Amino acid sequence: MSKMGELVLECQTIAENNYNESKEQVIAEVEKIFVGDIKFQQSYAKEIAVGYWEEIQSDFRSLDW
Repeated sequence: MSKMGELVLECQTIAENNYNESKEQVIAEVEKIFVGDIKFQQSYAKEIAVGYWEEIQSDFRSLDW
């Protein structure tokens, strides 16, 4: 798997594991995992993880419980 693929997979995993947490918690988790990476990569990881987290939140809102 490419480095970019690994980053995206890690971000998806963060979003899935923290679907019931706040957006701030998702960002904190990304910062914890990508702490040693360059600023751009950390910023991009936050954007990806929050995007997936928001998609999960949207899917839950659209369910007809």
